[in-house]
Amino acid sequence: EADVLSAARNLSERYMSYTPHIDALTQMATLIFDTMKKVHGLGRRERLLLQVAAILHDCGKFISMSAPGECAYQIIMSTEILGISHMEREMVACIVRYNTMELPNFSEFDGKLGNDEYLIVMKLAAILRVCNALDRSHRQKFADMKLTIKDSNIVITTAYPDNITLEKKTLQDKQDFFEEVYGLGFEIKQKKKKQ
Repeated sequence: EADVLSAARNLSERYMSYTPHIDALTQMATLIFDTMKKVHGLGRRERLLLQVAAILHDCGKFISMSAPGECAYQIIMSTEILGISHMEREMVACIVRYNTMELPNFSEFDGKLGNDEYLIVMKLAAILRVCNALDRSHRQKFADMKLTIKDSNIVITTAYPDNITLEKKTLQDKQDFFEEVYGLGFEIKQKKKKQ
């Protein structure tokens, strides 16, 4: 696993991805993944694929700011990542692509993934999309976040002392896909500064 993550980081650095943002996204994605184990039913290998997707999610911006998802897909598919199979690489590339683009229905999908792989891509892309919203400003405002699942919401608690309006709004705009996939919404609580 360490070799796979190292290979992904090297590829990410080659395309000038912003490291603090990548690190924050990877940390948030694994925290959400781990908190939701009973909900998504995925295992350790899928967790690794999510981490790789988080590390590589921004590499397409090196080529095009208007179509970063598509460019990232092409970069990932044209580069061997030691330690993951061709199908897993296809899954990672799709997770990254559909982080920013709408995921088509399985019947309209281009057919490189089977039904099981498509479901995994859908579940992991939903997590990545939410994490990207939580670090919209690239200032790691949710680096210390704590998560709990309460009723039909994931409650995110942060001690970040300043304004998180941008992240709240971006999350609100991006959480529909997550709700569709998992049936869970989000609630953000910000701990107040002690005087």
